[in-house]
Amino acid sequence: MKAELAQLIALQHTDTNIRRLEAELNAIPQRRAEIEKEFEQRAFEFRAIENRRDGARQERTRLETEIAETRTKAQHAERALMSSTNEKEYAAAIREADAARKHISELETKVLEQMEAFEGADKEIAEHESQITQLRAELEAKLKAFEEQTRTQADQLNALRAERERLATELPKPLAAMYNRISTRIRGGVAVAEARNSSCSACFMSLRPHVMSQVRLGEEIITCDNCNRILYYVPAEHPKQSSAQTAN
Repeated sequence: MKAELAQLIALQHTDTNIRRLEAELNAIPQRRAEIEKEFEQRAFEFRAIENRRDGARQERTRLETEIAETRTKAQHAERALMSSTNEKEYAAAIREADAARKHISELETKVLEQMEAFEGADKEIAEHESQITQLRAELEAKLKAFEEQTRTQADQLNALRAERERLATELPKPLAAMYNRISTRIRGGVAVAEARNSSCSACFMSLRPHVMSQVRLGEEIITCDNCNRILYYVPAEHPKQSSAQTAN
């Protein structure tokens, strides 16, 4: 029975490690997002400058498109002016042409402002480039280490699953069924618990002296009266006497 109890303990440790690795691998998206979030927080100022530069470029493009459209209107007004046949048409064409030219002038001023804003932001980005390059290198190193750790954990998980299969197969079927039944029913899947200080280490309930004695012997499967987990006992290690004490 002691050998079977040792197998149960090994199976429990294997299952616990499997659950831990599965939880860590399931948390990969969150863990990766946390690494990237740390980078974004440290690069916040740089991102703000980049956004300002990109906004200036987009606004300049929009203004230049509007200038082109307004010039088309001005040309249309000039043609209308040339082809006007009465004073009313002439005055309307004059107003439209003047308004178009004025608007074009205003837009060109705004384009210059956006060019200055773009150049200023671009200069600031150049000044921060070495810092952001270092931050990106740190991010890439962290992500690479994270990916390597993830691959290692995946390999460990596969090995543990194979080990679990072996341990479960070697157990007598009634004992394996008992373990699986307890593991499935109890939260966290802990079916095997150490009896320590005359208590169950899982539910912390005191064990009757007779039960504790049976657990210490390890000759049969004993379960906790409270949580029904399979109990085992690890004898305390006695410190070895020093050579001086031995000589005495």
